[in-house]
Amino acid sequence: MLRLLLLCDLFIGSSLLTMLISTGLTAADTAFFAQPQNAGRVPVKLYPMENVVPGNPALITFGMPFTRGSVSESNLKTVRVLTVDNNELPVHVSQLSPWRHVAGKEIDGHFVRFAMIQFRYTFSSIFPEYETVYVEWGRDRRTRDIEEAVEPRSAWHLVDSGTFTAGDSIYEPDVYAVLPKEYLCNGSLKLTRMLPIDDSVPEYHENSDEVDAITLWPDYRKMDHAQHNNFFTLLNECRSPVAERNLCPYKTEYEPWLYDRSTAMFVLYMRSGHLKPLMEAVRHTQFYRNKLWDDKTTPSRFIGLFKLKVPVAEGYPTGNGAMYSYNQCLAYNYWLTGDWSVLREIEWVVNAHEQNDEPTRWSPALGFWTERHTAFRLLANTIAYEVTGKEVYRNSIIDQYNDFIWHQNGAGGILPADRVDGGLYHHSNQHGDGKPNIFVASSWMTVLTVDAMLRVYALTEDSTIGEFIRRVGSIERAACKLDGNHTYGGEPLRYADYMMNCNGTSAARHGSMVEHSLEIASAAAWAAYFSYHSGALDTTLVSLADELYKAYGKGINHWINPPGSGNGDFFFRVTPWRKYAWEYVPSGSFSWLMTNLKNLVELENQTR
Repeated sequence: MLRLLLLCDLFIGSSLLTMLISTGLTAADTAFFAQPQNAGRVPVKLYPMENVVPGNPALITFGMPFTRGSVSESNLKTVRVLTVDNNELPVHVSQLSPWRHVAGKEIDGHFVRFAMIQFRYTFSSIFPEYETVYVEWGRDRRTRDIEEAVEPRSAWHLVDSGTFTAGDSIYEPDVYAVLPKEYLCNGSLKLTRMLPIDDSVPEYHENSDEVDAITLWPDYRKMDHAQHNNFFTLLNECRSPVAERNLCPYKTEYEPWLYDRSTAMFVLYMRSGHLKPLMEAVRHTQFYRNKLWDDKTTPSRFIGLFKLKVPVAEGYPTGNGAMYSYNQCLAYNYWLTGDWSVLREIEWVVNAHEQNDEPTRWSPALGFWTERHTAFRLLANTIAYEVTGKEVYRNSIIDQYNDFIWHQNGAGGILPADRVDGGLYHHSNQHGDGKPNIFVASSWMTVLTVDAMLRVYALTEDSTIGEFIRRVGSIERAACKLDGNHTYGGEPLRYADYMMNCNGTSAARHGSMVEHSLEIASAAAWAAYFSYHSGALDTTLVSLADELYKAYGKGINHWINPPGSGNGDFFFRVTPWRKYAWEYVPSGSFSWLMTNLKNLVELENQTR
């Protein structure tokens, strides 16, 4: 069980609290779940798009997340929408998804995770301005109720400018509802808590000359600014001349979609509370879903596969085809806009993985096996269970996460006893890297396994999953070595092997792996987090995460174009295009983790 460090509650009036105040330390908040909010009031910015006419009522639908334990379905009757003048609007409120739990009957289905809120609103403002309403709950009962919901997409329009044109057949809401970043980071969406990006990050694309001149950003602001600015590069929007060869080909090529391009934009929205990433995440999700093979496809194994990667329903796609199938972005689309039309595709994606991926139960007899494919398979089942609650997905989750734990424990004695702990070792010929017939593991693909297992932890609170993630720290520590052979040049940096032998030596190592520093740092930080909750904080993992963040920081300035280079590149370059998603989808909680872990380290130092 997690032990919660609630220092201010436990030690009020004690010498420890006096020490915290006198030294300026902040008590660490290490609870996995944010506290319940049985009552609250949250401002919501309503952005009318260009087709909304002032003076005419516009239909607005959005999803309202609640932390676990905050609101029961019967208490949705207290959810109200109020104007800035405190007038209550007529509104429909219903549950989109409850908080689910695989084992805890006292939790499963008892609390609302997302509520659909729908009402009509008359704007006086026009795009790009916004108007504000307030969502309130847990106080007064709603007096102006609308019993039946209207199809949300009846108030969507064809996109005909910006990132998509009319010919792309992309639709979006007439009105976007934007929630505050502090509220979006509470763990209701991604199921892990995050820190909002710093207030110094604007809504617009920053000037790269100014950003490049700042080499020492305090805290984790370098990550905040890079996550924001590189997002605009993905959209082919920048302040510099753009050479045609450097445009991101997201409409025609599959590579920019690997690791879930749309979800990466949703994560930026969660951390920023900005309209632009929400709007682009919804638009890109609509494009993405239009490119999935539908449920009329034969053979059935192609249902849910991504057509840019698998353009013809012939042959056998294997895990390399299925690894472009994601339902996380579809779930965020559903939860944030109320668009229930994506529910079918969420289940199609599971089909793509179940029929094409390797088994999560590794065997040396398998022809091919990677951490990446099997992680995406578990993630697809987990998301489908979160949305639908179907028993088939629940059972798959239980089987698959236990397969990973069995594998890490030695695969029934198949793995060498003297291996570095923590890895999902498999034969090099099964992965296609390293010398033949040796046991290897991938430090960076293991991050994807951690990301999926974290979602499962939120649905199970199974301590064996926390122990699995803690033990991953051992392989990351062994795989991350210090040298100057990285692609940035200059001083030696700590970065990971591409593949590591089970004895800790490098199976494959090259300098470009420095580009995976941020997400591996996140996995190391999660390992440190669970080490603390298992009884003793492993400070070496905190230090490792810090060193990897330093390497990531070097990369930020490396990829900003030198002022006046005039070569037509973007000011903020992203290469390869899939890097943005591999960095930021698994790393949304990094600053939250490191802030609290460093507080714990400092507290331990002060109390010795």
